[in-house]
Amino acid sequence: MIEYLLIGLLVFLVAIVYYTTFFIPQDSLLNIFIKRLKIIAYVFIPIGIYLTYRVFYLQEKSMEREATFKIIDRSWLNINKLLIDYYKECPTFINSLYFNWQKKVLGQEDKFYTRDKWYAVNYLSISIFQAWEDFITSLYIDETGPIVWINNFLQWANSPILYKNWGVLKSNFAVTTIEFGDYIFNMVQTNTVNNTDELHKLAYTITHSDKFKEINNKRLNYIQ
Repeated sequence: MIEYLLIGLLVFLVAIVYYTTFFIPQDSLLNIFIKRLKIIAYVFIPIGIYLTYRVFYLQEKSMEREATFKIIDRSWLNINKLLIDYYKECPTFINSLYFNWQKKVLGQEDKFYTRDKWYAVNYLSISIFQAWEDFITSLYIDETGPIVWINNFLQWANSPILYKNWGVLKSNFAVTTIEFGDYIFNMVQTNTVNNTDELHKLAYTITHSDKFKEINNKRLNYIQ
């Protein structure tokens, strides 16, 4: 709030200096007083530039936070809601999206009595792959940080059903998304994850890898 008040004061002083310079006699008492104000105005100019920068910076950060909330809602909360909504339609597929050690802790049952509906599996698969594309697209404005997302993506990529669907559906996404998906599947298939610490360690390895940085740079430069 203080930034806006100071900017307003600066604009007011500049307006007074402009008015007295062109519309008030130079030898008037008002003009003499205003000449002294000019010195103050010159001091305020760099301050005003800085405050203007601060206002735009705060607005940008506010937009980034809003974008982060939307990303979380679409790519994480919404998918978990879909898993609940579609569980009766495709329980085998949904259970394949979790590591065995996670299901054991969560109390998942081993037996299922219905077969997965292909359209439900297709919809959930596309939703997950779209979450990956959203992640790559918004990485530089999402304040959550990449490791949190990679943890979840590795969990989903552990599903052999999702991997099979990826081969069929990945052509519907950007090249950078395809590279990211191939990379995630490869990492989860070539590394053993038995607990949360190992999952976090693998996510850390991925986010600091040259391949991950290369994919993000491509996306940032709109090479799709």
